[in-house]
Amino acid sequence: MALVASPLPVHADDTDDPTGSSQIDGSGDAGDIGNRPKQSLTIERSTAVVTDSSGFHVTVMVANNDDKPTPAGRLDVSVNALFTFVSRTDIQAWAEGDAPIPTPDGLGSVQVPVIAPGSTISVTLDVPSNHQGLAAISTWGPKPLLISYIADGQILTNLTSFLTRSADGLDTAQTPAMNLTVAMPLTADGWQADTDAVDALIADKNGTGTTNGTNGNATSSGKPGTIGGNSNGNGNGSSDAGANSGSSTGGNDAASGNGSTGNSGSSGTAGNSTGSGKTESTKTDPQPVTLSEQEEDSAHTLMEVAERHRNLQVVADPLYLRAANIEPIMAGIMQPADFDITAYTAIGNERAYRKAGVDEAQWNADQAKALVNGNSVTTYAWQGNAGWSLKALTKAREQGYSTVIADDSFDAETTDTVHTGTYVVNTSAGDVTVLKEQAELSALAHGQATSKDAAGETSDAGRLARLLAQSAFYQMEQPYTARNLLMTFSRASSSGWVDQVMGALEQASWLRLTDLETMAKTEPYSVSDTVNLSDAATDASAQSGTRTVLDQLNGSRKDILRLGEAVLKQGVDSDSPALDPQALARQDAKDTASRNGDPTEWVASLLAAHDDFALHALSGTSRNDTAQRMVNATRAMADTLLGKVSITPSESVSVFSESAKMPVTISNKLPYAVSVTVNSITDSMQIVTSRSTTVDVPANGEAQVSFTIRVSTSGSTTAHVSLADRDGRAFGNVQDTTITSVMRISDMSGFVIIGFAVLLGIMGLWRQFNRKKDPDE
Repeated sequence: MALVASPLPVHADDTDDPTGSSQIDGSGDAGDIGNRPKQSLTIERSTAVVTDSSGFHVTVMVANNDDKPTPAGRLDVSVNALFTFVSRTDIQAWAEGDAPIPTPDGLGSVQVPVIAPGSTISVTLDVPSNHQGLAAISTWGPKPLLISYIADGQILTNLTSFLTRSADGLDTAQTPAMNLTVAMPLTADGWQADTDAVDALIADKNGTGTTNGTNGNATSSGKPGTIGGNSNGNGNGSSDAGANSGSSTGGNDAASGNGSTGNSGSSGTAGNSTGSGKTESTKTDPQPVTLSEQEEDSAHTLMEVAERHRNLQVVADPLYLRAANIEPIMAGIMQPADFDITAYTAIGNERAYRKAGVDEAQWNADQAKALVNGNSVTTYAWQGNAGWSLKALTKAREQGYSTVIADDSFDAETTDTVHTGTYVVNTSAGDVTVLKEQAELSALAHGQATSKDAAGETSDAGRLARLLAQSAFYQMEQPYTARNLLMTFSRASSSGWVDQVMGALEQASWLRLTDLETMAKTEPYSVSDTVNLSDAATDASAQSGTRTVLDQLNGSRKDILRLGEAVLKQGVDSDSPALDPQALARQDAKDTASRNGDPTEWVASLLAAHDDFALHALSGTSRNDTAQRMVNATRAMADTLLGKVSITPSESVSVFSESAKMPVTISNKLPYAVSVTVNSITDSMQIVTSRSTTVDVPANGEAQVSFTIRVSTSGSTTAHVSLADRDGRAFGNVQDTTITSVMRISDMSGFVIIGFAVLLGIMGLWRQFNRKKDPDE
């Protein structure tokens, strides 16, 4: 059946996804697309690349958001086989439902039953490869696709999307494929604090006073893995990216769920992934910062995806590799813990970072290589929450990163056509190669719609259809101009989504998938000593959250230093080089002190764990909950350490004389002796105690001190007993003890008072009997 129709305008309130399918991959948000209409359509599955043998398969979810049933109807799918998009404006307008493009070539219809109020139903249309509507397509590229929901002879709603035809089986001139590099940051945005590891560290159970945290030695004993390797991508196998329910005859279909990809070849050739040698993942002693079980499972699934798609350029966080105990084939490594270099330079306060426990030695390129034992591995600096300013690029180069990955904010210049994303910036520290992602392709890969009005992009399958169509359009813009574009996934992209996208891209005959090394060496689009950042990338107020995190980390680190300096009996020098973040990053602290009662090494291990949390708190992920978890862990660690020295609760005290003793027991659960001041003060001026006393408490032991109580009257009051370090700063718990005074005659002064009273009594009686009486008495 041939349907000739122009799409009705689809406005913001006509495009919502009532089931939240835009969030299925967990990698992005399609944006707020307004209030729900009475009926809406969502693409759940679609053939991303149509070949001469794939046919076209689409599954659409029809939602009834009304309070009454929707009558039985049908879903019509049609295309314009002869139309060619000639401008970015046209393709975007069609995506938003605002382009009056007819779709005369019907692909078929499928019946839609009655839909109850608030319910949904999914219907599938399978179009065979020999269908006349598909056969009418004589040129490759993106074609406008219209899906119409019709009931009672009326179009209730339309949805616009794209059908992208490859050149396979078409008798058309072949043009050179466009180079596309697809990169994925392999890091976590869900770091957790291992409380058991922290408790063991505080108790110094290993007796070594060291921790294998971020700043630990890079030596490891895990299974070997491959860094780099040949990425031969010359296959032309077919990929079914999305095994969803519904009748499907095969082809490279994309599903909004976590589909699986079969044996898929690769169009074009990908060069050798950068780096060589083996990485030895370290998973020895428990680490203070760890991954949840779910995160570890996700890491292993992503590794399997990288194995299947050798063209995927994985840039891994070396600390993530160690925490997850994985060894993926990768193009290179990024800065440890995905540290946010761009925010570091945007804030411009190195001292604040050092006070928080983060030194440049913790995240430079040498440290990244050391963590994977790979001197020849290529290092890339991945952009954080600020833009790659000239200052940021200079700092990255100083720290050993000669190539950085940038988002689309790097160059604010608007061009008529897309161009190579390679830039070279001359800095005072040396040249830096900047690989800038292509805005539209990367936004879609991140799980974001190109516009809040793009109703067809509210699901994974819809975004994938647009991504393939957009990439084909870019090649057709300048078919004979050599260009190399960069597309990136987000830090939170799921394995299912990455699998679908890579499976589809490998079938795109108009693309040649290349590696990061090839892109870095291509002819740069620009060579300059300036940077043209967008306004959003230079907004300093965006770093307020990072400044707050720095202040909180500074407070917790100061408390740990305070413990070592003014609470431990053998105090450590807080200015000792062994406790400096840079020394801890090099793990020099373990060589500065012996185990013979010297707590310096133990305090250094505590600070190393704190600084491990701090480094992860300042990562480039945009999720604030990760930073907050790390900050909470450092605060809890500092509070636990100071709380290990406490006052044991005591019973109330009764006083039967002018003075008495109040015993106070101090408990020390730390592995080293402490020397603290115990203070006492009461609420009464008549019942008072001595003010303070100093006590030494052995490791994992107790000590008792006594306060003198002096009373001048009967009554009751409360003594508040607290702890202070040797500098007079209070810490720990306050113990309240009730003091009750009952005066009894128990000393010479009492007897004097009684004797005087008896004497007065006798004198009174004598006077009574011996006084001269009045005659009238």
